[in-house]
Amino acid sequence: MGILDRILRKRGRAHWFVCHTCMTQAGHDTAGSVFYSEEPPVLILGRPWQQCPRCGTTNTKSFQDRKTEGRDNVLFGLEQAVGKYPRDRFEVHGRKKGKG
Repeated sequence: MGILDRILRKRGRAHWFVCHTCMTQAGHDTAGSVFYSEEPPVLILGRPWQQCPRCGTTNTKSFQDRKTEGRDNVLFGLEQAVGKYPRDRFEVHGRKKGKG
């Protein structure tokens, strides 16, 4: 069962994000800076960015981006932190889209 969990977790890396703004504001609290989202990204100047549901900024990176960049040590630490808590802790329902 451990192998299946690893495969499923790796496939979902594109939906796991770390918000650098929240990381700074939360005093480098990983659990308060990571979120899971299947929302479509926000296009800014033609580039897709994931908006943080906690603070609303787009200063985020997906776990998959970290893997692609070769930041395996950072990714390992993030995945270890995520594994300590239930998944629903990271499914943040933030701000509503649009005003009015």
